Amino acid sequence: MTDFGFTEEQEMFRTTIRRFAQKELSAGAHERSKTHGLSQEKVKRIAELGLLGIPIPEEYGGQGGDWVSLGIAIEEMSKVDPWTGNVIILPALGFLCLQQAQQEVKEEWIPALVQGKKIGCFAVTEPEAGSDVSAIRTTALRDGDHYILNGEKAPISMGMDADVAILFAKTDPDAGAKGVTCFWSPMDLEGISRSLVVHTGMKPTACASIFFDNVRIHEKYRVGEEGKGFYIFAASGADYLRVCLSLTGLGVAEATLEQTIEYVSQRNAFGRPIAKFEGVSFKIAEHYTYIEAAKLLCYKALYLKDQGLPHSKESAMCKWWCPEVAFNAIHDCILLHGHIGYSEEYPLEQRLRDTMGLEFADGTAQIMKIIVAREIMGKVAVPY
Repeated sequence: MTDFGFTEEQEMFRTTIRRFAQKELSAGAHERSKTHGLSQEKVKRIAELGLLGIPIPEEYGGQGGDWVSLGIAIEEMSKVDPWTGNVIILPALGFLCLQQAQQEVKEEWIPALVQGKKIGCFAVTEPEAGSDVSAIRTTALRDGDHYILNGEKAPISMGMDADVAILFAKTDPDAGAKGVTCFWSPMDLEGISRSLVVHTGMKPTACASIFFDNVRIHEKYRVGEEGKGFYIFAASGADYLRVCLSLTGLGVAEATLEQTIEYVSQRNAFGRPIAKFEGVSFKIAEHYTYIEAAKLLCYKALYLKDQGLPHSKESAMCKWWCPEVAFNAIHDCILLHGHIGYSEEYPLEQRLRDTMGLEFADGTAQIMKIIVAREIMGKVAVPY
């Protein structure tokens, strides 16, 4: 294998993002982790630096960069403030899903997302339809040149702050997956309401229940053909989103491990630093190894995306394994800190609750393993 690793430009970009995160995101990050909703001031600053449009073409105000660089930004920002940094995921996700939208809609919304003037959310999940997207009940029924939306989406990350939703609804309620259609739904339409869903972690993502009560949406906001929404979800957004969330968790775990290394090197017991005890140092070595291996898997998936190659298997492997790696690392770091790590005065316990949410957000481990098995063995491995 040749050219294994990051390019010189990507390494320079990593250094730039790391300095930015330490300088402008670290202050107040622990307090923000306990607050519902995004810091609009931080979002504005991230937009000013062009970080909301890293892989988006320049014609829409983006940087025209590569997907690996986007992953680098997510990892580095997540080490400091994962949920403020997480905002850079949504514009690229919106761009991917809007590939089949009308040009008018693209020109109206993509630059606004890149500039941080608008925030989006990904509205797939429903109270009784999470992993089984074909079972969603929200309907979008034709009425002339409009559709009438009815239903509930919950819980939806960024739902309370979002100006627009990438919405999936049934245009044919009896057709299963073939009846799902994708819409680009502005959140100021009459009949849309929302309420906060209080979770134990990931609070800045401001999860919401979003209600659609006879909402009229113009057909220009339909993305692609009727009945092709499931394909748009699977082919455009799902793989990318899974890798990004995986890198978010790994960034949090890296920061926690770095802090733990410093702590065990200074904390004395039995007359010596506790890092000298193999029960401590071996745990550090194990989690450092797992995190490094998990990161390589994530960057391989993004590299394949940059090359225009299939990466569903790799992204599913990332999504089931990386959040587990992150959670286990943070859990052991808390134990190595003892009661200090368990205290709410320090960020470790909050990080544990945050990464637990990543284990099921946008795809459970069980569903990811089905995808991996299907990609390896074919349909014979699919249980439904």
